[in-house]
Amino acid sequence: MTTTSVAPQLTDEQMEELGRKLDAIREDVMSNLDENDATYIHRVIKFQRALETAARATLLVSLFPPAWFAGTAMLTVAKIVENMELGHNILHGQWDWMRDPEIHSTTWEWDILVPAEDWKYAHNNLHHMWTNVIGKDPDIGYGILRVSKDQPWERHHLFQLLINAWLSTNFETGVARYATEPEVDPNEPSGWKQQAEHGVRHFKNMWGKARPHIIKDYIAFPLLSGPSA
Repeated sequence: MTTTSVAPQLTDEQMEELGRKLDAIREDVMSNLDENDATYIHRVIKFQRALETAARATLLVSLFPPAWFAGTAMLTVAKIVENMELGHNILHGQWDWMRDPEIHSTTWEWDILVPAEDWKYAHNNLHHMWTNVIGKDPDIGYGILRVSKDQPWERHHLFQLLINAWLSTNFETGVARYATEPEVDPNEPSGWKQQAEHGVRHFKNMWGKARPHIIKDYIAFPLLSGPSA
């Protein structure tokens, strides 16, 4: 984990050289993209959707333990594929080169509580701009966990094991909450107003995502599956 110690300062020439090397890597990757890559992402999308459909269909008979186990395992894999191989990468712009309006960072929306636009701001604009820089990268402990000795110790860290256990079982909600933090200074005259406006906007966006989740996962599906689901 990067600490708060000062790293060696690169000269202007070293920065230019680093930039050239990074541009060369990007150019090499982009020049090798072709129809095989496009076919791959389309296959992953079809696989993920088919797997989730099969998982939920299996859980409809989850009164039987093997069906519950198989359905839960399939749904777990489907969610992992959706979040990491699809949502995370597509929202990073990995597939924007295809110019496919269905698979583009500006149009893709995933099946989790945090809206894509809010996630892109917190993850792409903050986390990747300030990766592992304490005080800048919000992914370091998500604002509640102490994961580096360079983070100031606070009393609530005494309960960190319990907090981490809660976070591990409610990660989707935690990420949605963490993405609400605006990059404003509350000490500025307009800071609190900006925070309030950001919070209202994010709540509306998140509620728009939460409604279908509540209906699907907590009302419709349990009624179809029975009490054992």
